[in-house]
Amino acid sequence: MSTRGANFLERWMAEHLPEVVTDDPAAISDLTDQAMEAADREGIEVSEIYEEVGSVFEVIAQAMRHRDGSLPETDLREFDLLAGQLSREANFTEAQARDLIERFGTDWEKLLNQAHFLKEVDGRLRQE
Repeated sequence: MSTRGANFLERWMAEHLPEVVTDDPAAISDLTDQAMEAADREGIEVSEIYEEVGSVFEVIAQAMRHRDGSLPETDLREFDLLAGQLSREANFTEAQARDLIERFGTDWEKLLNQAHFLKEVDGRLRQE
């Protein structure tokens, strides 16, 4: 299996999904097409993404439905993708990333702000 495909989709969604909550299938379909076109431009086979995440439409749909920061407990795939991305981006363990998501929801900017704040506080505490 290729994690390259999932990593691409995580990055693309963080950079391109609008900041609105929607379940409009046409809008989600357009975003799915845009993501697949961007993957193709970067030389990533669509099959690499589908191997890792299954339905790209469904992953984007879930992300769009929960842009307000809520995370349904049944959506473990989205949770796992988000925790992995946050772990890499903030240089946290996955357990720390999962804890932040559970406490603050799925809003990417809020998660990054909290992660950087915690890193800064930890650095200050280590200096004392």
